[in-house]
Amino acid sequence: MTRILPLTLLAGAWLAVASLTAQPTPAASAQFWSDPAFVARFLGSYGVLSEREPKITAEEQKLFTALIPLVRTDKPSAVALLQRSIVAESSAALDFTLANLQLELGNFDAAVAAYSAAIRKFPDFLRAHKNVGLAYVQKGKLDEAITAYTRALELGGEDGNVYGVLGYCHLVKENYFSAEAAYRKALLFAPASLDWKLGIARCLLAQQEYHQAASLFEELIQQHPDNVDYWLHQANAFLGRGEPLRAARNYEIVRRMGKADARVLNNLGDIYLSQDLLDLASESYLASLTTDPRQDIARPLRQAEMLSGRGAQELANGLLDRIQSDYRENMSDENKLRFTRQRAKVAMALNQDQLAVASLEELIRQDPLDGEALILLGGFYGRNHEGEKAELFFERAAQIKQHEVNALIEHAKYLVGQSQYDKAARLLQQAQAIRPRENVARYLDQVERLARVYRP
Repeated sequence: MTRILPLTLLAGAWLAVASLTAQPTPAASAQFWSDPAFVARFLGSYGVLSEREPKITAEEQKLFTALIPLVRTDKPSAVALLQRSIVAESSAALDFTLANLQLELGNFDAAVAAYSAAIRKFPDFLRAHKNVGLAYVQKGKLDEAITAYTRALELGGEDGNVYGVLGYCHLVKENYFSAEAAYRKALLFAPASLDWKLGIARCLLAQQEYHQAASLFEELIQQHPDNVDYWLHQANAFLGRGEPLRAARNYEIVRRMGKADARVLNNLGDIYLSQDLLDLASESYLASLTTDPRQDIARPLRQAEMLSGRGAQELANGLLDRIQSDYRENMSDENKLRFTRQRAKVAMALNQDQLAVASLEELIRQDPLDGEALILLGGFYGRNHEGEKAELFFERAAQIKQHEVNALIEHAKYLVGQSQYDKAARLLQQAQAIRPRENVARYLDQVERLARVYRP
């Protein structure tokens, strides 16, 4: 996965061709061109790196003299002047300067081409390797960027920003060990850098080093308590450490900051659900729907199912009411069936018989082979002493292969309630012959004992 380097990570690196080394370079900013010392270095031997950088001729010095005011006031014209002037025999310094200008103007393809030309002419051109790495990052070509930065390091170009952006490249490519190593090197050059600390923390998370990650995010939070991402990353670390309530605390802090989106609220609800704090879970799920009523319906449907499965039928019912209000007109056919099925289950649990039966019959009208709905209807009529209807629905469900076993077992349970032990035992034996289950085997043993006791 590749992407353009975010501005936050470029905070240090985008001092373009100036701060990637100790020596400024032409494309950094207009302020450098008003600095006499910089101009002298620019026109001269490039300072302490002269043995690793190309020389320029007297004629090329004149060109640079004419170029300086254009760079300050009209960079596109400076680019045009260089493009007209550069020939095969020109110093690599001209190609490098052209590349710097293209990079600053955001012409990344042109910048890469010009840097590459400079490197072909002068293979050990340290700053060209550094800067082409940055251009590759902006193009999303991280493999090429890694190669360029690695070559710059081989040439002795150790620099905090080089290591930091190299760490970023490895992080995006999920080379977490290499990314962490690069970020730690970067931090030696800039111990206070939040970008590099964040990079290390993200690597620790990815490598499941949750204790270290949580501690590092705590340090970042202390420095910038209003940074939502730090709180959320630390919550992930707490979850990795098996401390869900500490993660919930972070989510609640983000919520009080007014920055909790639907994803955060859903995660918070899931934590509360896992801790059997069902009222809090329901409240978080409803808040999520308020925050983003257009979110994928599958998640709130699953939440209603989980609440119902925990016995919180009233809470599940409230969430279903909200889903119906927000989504009913835009549900897919599949989700409509899922919603109606869950509505029926909750209605049954709440003794809302009319709604339950109406929902189940609606399911069967839409899909006569809905075995789960047939079984639920059989159970409903059985509990309401309508034996013929109950057995009819159980038998219909048993004719559907994927529901046959469950239908046989539920039918047998109904018959046990009617003291029809022999018939119930035969159905359980039939179910076991299809798909044996240990718990059903134990139940069958009990039913067979009852059958022997009460057999005439």
